[in-house]
Amino acid sequence: MQTILISGNLAKDCEVIQGKEGAEMLRFDVAVKDGRDKEEKPTYYTCRMKKTGIAEYLKKGRFVSILGNLKVNVVEKEGKTYVNLDVWVGSLDLAPLPKES
Repeated sequence: MQTILISGNLAKDCEVIQGKEGAEMLRFDVAVKDGRDKEEKPTYYTCRMKKTGIAEYLKKGRFVSILGNLKVNVVEKEGKTYVNLDVWVGSLDLAPLPKES
């Protein structure tokens, strides 16, 4: 098992999906800044977790910190190689939302 801690922003709103055993799950992508200045490019992690009551808070741009299990999948498609970074979320912390004036 590979444990990973990532902090970044949600790349889009979370989705509710059906898991393999029929249970509802949350799926969302987290963009983690990698590099410096002009060379900075995000690394994207696809995260999955059991459905909880937090889906409404997992909106694009929200800053999160996640501790989970990492699985790296290498896929070849149309002659190109892609690396998918999947995280099964063990714990998730949400950054506070800015106060509305």
